[in-house]
Amino acid sequence: MQIIKLAFIFIFLLLVSCNGDAQKIKTETKKESKQLNVNFSDKKFDNLDFSLIIDESNISDHPVKSFLDCKDEGYFTIHYIPKTQNLRKFWKEDYLKNFDSDNIDLKKESQKISKIVNKNHDDYEIFVYSINKEFLTSNGACTEENTYAKKNTNAQIYNYQANNKQWKLVKELNSDRLPPYYDSDFFISNFPSYFTLETKAQSIKSDHWNDSYSLTIDYGKLDDLTEMSIDYDIEIKNSECTFSGMGYKTYFTDLCRIEEKDNRLILKYIKSIDGDGFTDHSKMDVLAEIVYKNNQYYIKSPIVADKNWNYNSELILEKR
Repeated sequence: MQIIKLAFIFIFLLLVSCNGDAQKIKTETKKESKQLNVNFSDKKFDNLDFSLIIDESNISDHPVKSFLDCKDEGYFTIHYIPKTQNLRKFWKEDYLKNFDSDNIDLKKESQKISKIVNKNHDDYEIFVYSINKEFLTSNGACTEENTYAKKNTNAQIYNYQANNKQWKLVKELNSDRLPPYYDSDFFISNFPSYFTLETKAQSIKSDHWNDSYSLTIDYGKLDDLTEMSIDYDIEIKNSECTFSGMGYKTYFTDLCRIEEKDNRLILKYIKSIDGDGFTDHSKMDVLAEIVYKNNQYYIKSPIVADKNWNYNSELILEKR
């Protein structure tokens, strides 16, 4: 009797062990199903065009790339979400002022957007909205116009982790939305932790920067009738910044964004909003640095020279 009882206990323990192994396998299988199905960093995707055009009637509020392959990778869009309020305003408003979607050269427009994005690549959080091939069906050729998402489609959202150059799955959702697109507000509201620490220009740490600054450099007389001087003005208000210069061979007003680092405020070029066309700073990243020390403000800039024509010299600013 004792032997039979021990046999039953042995069989029971064996069944529990097998069930546990089965559950472990099931869990691992489920985990594996959430791994990255497509390497979005693959070089074959490097030449995807940037665009703001989602479809015939919708314009994106941020730069987007898209890819469709019904047989292999499926349908995905790569979203470049601006980290700062100032940059979001640029794409939603300023960039679109002269944007004509009815008469557009897509290749030239892609090159233009690419130049802006790559100049300050770190100012964007990059997400991918992806639908795997098994959730796609097409009515004929595999084109954006003929492709549809099946009922109960499972979509995945990934974020690019710059520190280890990996794509992290951050959300799964049931959605048959095509094209697979969401605006900036969707990503910011769903993934606030990716933006809270990065929106440096949205709310600068120290209010003392908010003001108007001016500087006049007198280089003497060119001749009996002509004075050589240049007036510089900087306006800073929260996330907004303008930097202008007027005078000897100088006439410009640039829109800039700001980053605070310790006792320095860095002014980064976004675009020209006024000027003579000869004073072009579009190839620059940093327009100037404003330094605060000993209760005084100083400017160092590659476009501002002292009286001896030395650039990047530390010059006193007048705060108005």
